[in-house]
Amino acid sequence: MFDCPKTLEEAKKVRYSQWGGSPKGYAYDPVRCAYEVFPNERGALHHQCFRKNGHGPSGLYCKQHSKWCS
Repeated sequence: MFDCPKTLEEAKKVRYSQWGGSPKGYAYDPVRCAYEVFPNERGALHHQCFRKNGHGPSGLYCKQHSKWCS
């Protein structure tokens, strides 16, 4: 399970979509929700949620994911 960052400093340390071909992954985008989404498709990579943030701890999450990371 993804450990939800509670502060902006913790969110800036998170890397999304890391795998062998891209070991650095992608940095946190401060405009988007900080939740790490795991798609149902086989072979698909986990990624940062595409929704706008503004809810939950420090306003890091979208309305849907804020209830999972309170």
